[in-house]
Amino acid sequence: MSKFYIILISVITLLTVRHAHSQVSNPAGTLQPTADEDIWAQTLSGSHFNEFWNYQFYLNNDMTVHITYSLADFGSLKSAVSGVQVSVYNLDGQLYQLSREYDIEHLIQDKERYIFRNRMGRDIFFEGKLPENHRVRVLTTKNNITYDIDLNLSNIQDGFKWGNGKYRIGDEEVGIISHIPYAQVNGYVEVDGIRKLVQGTAYMDHTFQNRTTTQLMNSGYRYVYHNSANEWDIFYFMLPNHSSDQRTIGYRVQKNNNEIEHQGINRILSRDMTRVNGNNVAQTVKLEFSNGETTQLLRTTDHEKFSVLSELGQLTRSVARRFLGGEVIHYRGKAALLEPAKRRKDGYYNYFIIE
Repeated sequence: MSKFYIILISVITLLTVRHAHSQVSNPAGTLQPTADEDIWAQTLSGSHFNEFWNYQFYLNNDMTVHITYSLADFGSLKSAVSGVQVSVYNLDGQLYQLSREYDIEHLIQDKERYIFRNRMGRDIFFEGKLPENHRVRVLTTKNNITYDIDLNLSNIQDGFKWGNGKYRIGDEEVGIISHIPYAQVNGYVEVDGIRKLVQGTAYMDHTFQNRTTTQLMNSGYRYVYHNSANEWDIFYFMLPNHSSDQRTIGYRVQKNNNEIEHQGINRILSRDMTRVNGNNVAQTVKLEFSNGETTQLLRTTDHEKFSVLSELGQLTRSVARRFLGGEVIHYRGKAALLEPAKRRKDGYYNYFIIE
């Protein structure tokens, strides 16, 4: 290849990357209340769509439960599916993880009764009109281990979205809606015959896009602090691929003394990485808000590593990684929010990286 063509390709690549950087942006406007229709699937068309309803439960005796309902289209790799991923930490000192999927044609969205169910005849669903009431249910058996989880939410705080809820990465849009910033929860969690009554708090957000996460993102970060219905703090931001200036999409919303405060998260100023279970994961993340202020998240305790592809055999997993352009790996545990001249807030983190 001639030097001219090498230079030309380099210039085109540079201009393309700069254009993509200029298009990384948060929505305009203020926080808006969620509407009934926001809870339902927002994609279900085109190819390579991804959609996630991410529930996080922080329970007594240091137990945590993560349940993610999902929709995904993998193009020519396989048919579109709905799914559920479950992890239960510290039920009996052990970590339990599960993933199931069903052909998307079996998906049921009963809008009159407010029920989202992966498949008729399967007790894998969430139901209830927010913020009045809500229930999350998983009953399934895999590899001779039965998961029986029934959690009821109350005192649910109003959900919100920033502007129209659409965040931009180049020509792509990513939707983010926070349906449950804070709620109280009670019920039971049973795995492999071990059942415990639980109570605590819950959080849930909803993300959707028309390209796979591996194509769009470098990494993503959630931090949740729940002290009471009148004092909570949540972060959710993502770092797109090829964002050399570390510009992010996402937000921080907190409630103090019945006052809601909202800030956009503009960029990651710095990340200190550590090696955890074979991957580089951010130990500290320093952030810049839309008002110019900064803060820092500190990962303090790691509870689990989770990937849907981990259940696949080595060869199948390798093929899937090549086709998808990588693998989404979640790390979860405890983290602290460190702000200048403010008290430390100890909460929970849920980060993902693309490996």
